[in-house]
Amino acid sequence: MSQTGLIVAVISVIGALILVTSNSRFRAMPMGTMLKMALIWAAIIIGLVAIIQVSGFQIRQ
Repeated sequence: MSQTGLIVAVISVIGALILVTSNSRFRAMPMGTMLKMALIWAAIIIGLVAIIQVSGFQIRQ
């Protein structure tokens, strides 16, 4: 991934996390449930990235 792509990805993830945590329902959740959901999403994202890396999938312009 290029440097610009990496910067855009990091900013996008940070923005998404800010939007999710600003939701009042999310704040009302117990800490255990919140941690469980965060770990599930992390596993999904890491799994998808690993599959894309192993398969060598690329978007060509």
